[in-house]
Amino acid sequence: MRNVNVGILGCGVISNTYIRDIKRFYPSLYLAVCADVNVELAKSHAEKYRIPVGCSVEEMLAMEEVELVVNLTPPQFHTELNKKILLAGKHVFCEKPFAPTVAGAREVMALADEKGLLVGSAPDTFLGSSLQTCRKILDDGWIGRPLYVTANMMSNGVETWHPAPGNFYRQGAGPLYDMGPYYFTALAALLGPVKRVSAFSGTGFPVRQIYTGPLKGQEIQVETPTHYSGTAELASGVIVSMNISFDIWHSNLPMFEIYGTEGTLEVPDPNMSGGRPKVYRKERTLDVLYDDSEETKARQNISVELPELYPHIGEYTRGIGVLDLADSIVSGRKPRVNAEMACHVIEAITGMMESARDKKVYEMKTACERPEPVKTGTPVGRI
Repeated sequence: MRNVNVGILGCGVISNTYIRDIKRFYPSLYLAVCADVNVELAKSHAEKYRIPVGCSVEEMLAMEEVELVVNLTPPQFHTELNKKILLAGKHVFCEKPFAPTVAGAREVMALADEKGLLVGSAPDTFLGSSLQTCRKILDDGWIGRPLYVTANMMSNGVETWHPAPGNFYRQGAGPLYDMGPYYFTALAALLGPVKRVSAFSGTGFPVRQIYTGPLKGQEIQVETPTHYSGTAELASGVIVSMNISFDIWHSNLPMFEIYGTEGTLEVPDPNMSGGRPKVYRKERTLDVLYDDSEETKARQNISVELPELYPHIGEYTRGIGVLDLADSIVSGRKPRVNAEMACHVIEAITGMMESARDKKVYEMKTACERPEPVKTGTPVGRI
């Protein structure tokens, strides 16, 4: 593919990871400019990462040579800025969540259609080596027909590592907005769309203390639930049990497991791009339970850890979704990180929040297709 000129909008914490990985792994993405409302920050970022231009948002949007903008601003600004980027005639890849509401997501999608532009959204980790390997394991029938899923994101909160965690605890934010996109996107990419969701929520701590950075020792007033226990039914009939929390200091619950008629798939962290899946096959389980032979006793481990079938470039990486969108711009195909799936994920998240608030099951109104898998043998830097 030809090179695509990319602009970075928002020079906060996550921009460091995007810029680092785009420069390391995706040479067809040319970082032409970075912009921020804090122009001095944008300029220092440009100098730090050897990006030609650091400037204001308006200046970047006026640059004709920029084709694709990566929106890394805080979530509350995503809808407004995604529309502004499209109105400037540029394609947009947005950090998660795609929009705070389904209505906002649909506005962006409608404007993109009107302008003939493409929109993509994080999470893009489902395109990484670990989840693409899981996709092939499922498609090849290693665990038979999927029946159930358990997914647990049990965390003690972002204030233990983030230098400015206040936004995570404002009204309408919380763990489901922050981490739910990884889990629901993985579900949609691996198993298909969600049909209905339900949940209960709680707030473990009304006040949080910041443990790191310049604000260390300060307190945050919590305005949103910080724990969700929910269920989802997929269109395929698969039933999902899910816990998403900022209130847990330690847990032994499995992070992500898919249970099928012929075995279990242990899925690596959906927040990561790399990791080795494990498969527990029915026949090995039965052997260990019922076969008393010396050979069986010698191999009590019933799991098989599988190699990643795609290039492993690291566990925590970002930017492959930008590459996918850029390749779609050049080739004319539908992006895997498409707006329909991002909108569906937002509805699943807000639907679960609504269910917890109203104490009723939420019936989904959107749907999406499973994205096309990445072909095995695809080299680093290609999609």
